[in-house]
Amino acid sequence: MITAIENADRPRSRHRIHANPFSVPKPDPIPNWDKTFGRKAPIALEIGFGIGGFLLDLGAKHPELNVLGIEIRQHFVNGVLKHAASRELSNVQAIVANVNRDLDELLEDQSVSFVSVNFPDPWFKKRHHKRRVIQTNFLDILVRKMVPGGVFHLMTDFTPIGEDSLEIFEERMDFENLEGPGKFASESTTGIMSEREVTHMRRGDPISRLHYLYVP
Repeated sequence: MITAIENADRPRSRHRIHANPFSVPKPDPIPNWDKTFGRKAPIALEIGFGIGGFLLDLGAKHPELNVLGIEIRQHFVNGVLKHAASRELSNVQAIVANVNRDLDELLEDQSVSFVSVNFPDPWFKKRHHKRRVIQTNFLDILVRKMVPGGVFHLMTDFTPIGEDSLEIFEERMDFENLEGPGKFASESTTGIMSEREVTHMRRGDPISRLHYLYVP
């Protein structure tokens, strides 16, 4: 298992966590990902990659995948592209976008085999819950982008997000819980640990992990 502690090549940052997804301009033009990656391959998608350690390690561990990160903060995109180039990870790309708004245009249908959402912004205030990533209408779009047998991974240290996400997934017929109906995973489902995962585990904080298989 790759950890944030072991990998000295990972980026480090103290940038602020919060940003307003509704202030992010739409990507223009939408990239042709086959040309951008220089090949056609299944896409591994990380939504909200932050400083990008998980994204980079994902690209290193899975050279057979085109690894794409979507972020709402330009400085994180710039940073991860710089580190991908320094590590010669030609299969890693990143873009600034609001995934809840832009996903349908960003990716072709049936092109994604892996999706990870690591410690998404909880948007604590009730009036901001619409900004949370895991929503029914978002999953309706996501399943069109996924290939049958694609996998979805989620981690959060905010228990209400975990419980709400579990409820949303369990109500669907097109996702199978790989841990068993209504269950969270007890450990990493990807074999790659993010910086925040290491931090929360050191503190003994609870971490909710979801692991689903797309079965149309």
